[in-house]
Amino acid sequence: MEFKTIDLYGGAMRCAVPCVVEDMSAFRQVPDHQEVWSDPATGCTVIVELLARQERVSDGAASDFFYRDLAKDNGCSAAQVQVAAAAALPPAAYPRLAARGPGRVSCAYGCLTTGTQLISKYTNEQGKESEVFVGLVVLRLPPPVATEVLVSVSAPVRVHPDSSDARKIERLLSPAESTEVLRRAVESLEIVDDGLFVAE
Repeated sequence: MEFKTIDLYGGAMRCAVPCVVEDMSAFRQVPDHQEVWSDPATGCTVIVELLARQERVSDGAASDFFYRDLAKDNGCSAAQVQVAAAAALPPAAYPRLAARGPGRVSCAYGCLTTGTQLISKYTNEQGKESEVFVGLVVLRLPPPVATEVLVSVSAPVRVHPDSSDARKIERLLSPAESTEVLRRAVESLEIVDDGLFVAE
């Protein structure tokens, strides 16, 4: 799989993604706090999201909290979510965000969760959920910027035959391939302009 470096948030951040993904903002409205890139042939989607720091969520609870929150946003019930692995990440996993020097925005804690979620692409496709690999990395930026950087990769591993995706998906990625996409995105993720983050 070949990768390319893309600009995020007008060039304030950047990371590496598969060459085949397309910027979804060219096709539909994407919230300002998100960057969404997707490959129509595999359904693999890379999302980078900036959220206000959840002060009440400890580092140890961040993995489960944000994964369950993402599942809720995907329309999943608790029974439709299976967590395969959850762990803290060493700074070596996000080298360009770790210890950037005095006065620079850096990541204080990172964690990874992988698993599957049963997701229907549209609200009128209830009962036609596909099984989707979902990998999520949470990178916590401490005060004064106090921001959660979420990087997620999702890709169907089993497509419901009656879903709209069944007519579009040409090839399924393995969980290992999707995990590699996530690893490369996080490893290459960097802040170009600290001005993207507003101090509290």
